[in-house]
Amino acid sequence: MKIAIIGSGIAGLSAARELRQNGVDVYLYEKSRGVGGRMSTRYAGDWEFDHGAQYFTAQDEDFKKTIDLAMQAGVIVAWPAKGLYLTEQEVSLDIGRARYVGYPRMNSLPKYWVDGLDIEFNHCVRRVERTDKWTLSFEDGSQATGFDGVISTLPPEQARVILPSDYPVGNDVSKAQMQPCFALMVGLPDPLYLEWDTLRIKDLPIDWISINSAKPGRSSAKGALVIHSEANWSAEHVNADRDWIENVLVKTASAFLDLPLEEAPHKALHRWLFASRKTSSDIDCLKREGFVFAGDWCRGGRVQGAWLSGRAAARAFL
Repeated sequence: MKIAIIGSGIAGLSAARELRQNGVDVYLYEKSRGVGGRMSTRYAGDWEFDHGAQYFTAQDEDFKKTIDLAMQAGVIVAWPAKGLYLTEQEVSLDIGRARYVGYPRMNSLPKYWVDGLDIEFNHCVRRVERTDKWTLSFEDGSQATGFDGVISTLPPEQARVILPSDYPVGNDVSKAQMQPCFALMVGLPDPLYLEWDTLRIKDLPIDWISINSAKPGRSSAKGALVIHSEANWSAEHVNADRDWIENVLVKTASAFLDLPLEEAPHKALHRWLFASRKTSSDIDCLKREGFVFAGDWCRGGRVQGAWLSGRAAARAFL
C-alpha cells in the first residue's frame, strides 16, 4: 500500500509510524515548516515559549509504553509542576495525573518521532480527489498521486473543505467543531519566582498561565510566561483586532498577577484557530471509502487522544 497523511502533528506521526512498522509506504505532507502541530515551541531572542500544548498526561497502557520509550530516548521528562486552580476567589491545588513535557523543548517529541519518515514541508493541501487512486493537489499548484488511501489529521472543518462536495463525510465529522485560543507570550528581563508554576483561572478572558521558564530543560535566566485565553471568549473575539486582543490579555494578566507586564521587553500573540474540541463524538477515527478522518478532535482531544486516533487511522488500513 501507499498511503498519504495530511498533517504532521501527533496524530499524523502516530499513524505514519504504525503504518511504517507494518511495511506500508507512507508520505507525510505538512503545510508548515516543522512538525508537531500544537506541540510547538516559539523562540524570541533569549526567550522560548511552548505556546501550544503545555504538557500532557498518559492513561492508556499502550500510550504509556510509547512515552516510556521516548523518556528512555531523553526527549520527554516528567514535570513536577506546582499547579493552582482559582475559582470564585478560592485557591486549590490543580492535581491529577503525572504531567509530561518534551525535553528540552515541547517539539522535541515530534522531532524524535518523525525521524526516518518521508515528509514534505510547506505543502498545504487544497484538494483531495479519487479516481482509481487518490490525488492530492497543493496550494502551489503541484500534485501528488498514486495513493491507495489518505489519512487527514486536519481539524474537521478543514478536512471537509478539501474533499469533493458529494463525499460522504458522516455525521461525526459534519457536526464536529473546534474552538480557538489566543496564546500570549511574555518575555521578562529577570527570572520569575512565584508560588506556582501553572495557574488555572475561572471567569476571566484568560484561563491559563504558565511559567514556561520553570519547565525542565528551559532556560531560567529570564522569565517566560505563556497565557492562554478562555475558549468562549476566544470564539467571541476570534476575528477581533490582534492589538486589541493582546492589550486585553496583557492588562488582565497584569492586574491579576500584580506585575507590570505592559513594560515587558517581549510580547507576542499567536492565534490557534483550532485549539480544542467543542463538540465531537468519542470516535477513534472515521473511514469513508479509503479516506480516514483522524486527529486530536477524536478520543477526547489532547495529546493522548491524538496519538490513539492516529494509530486507529493506520489500523483502519492494516
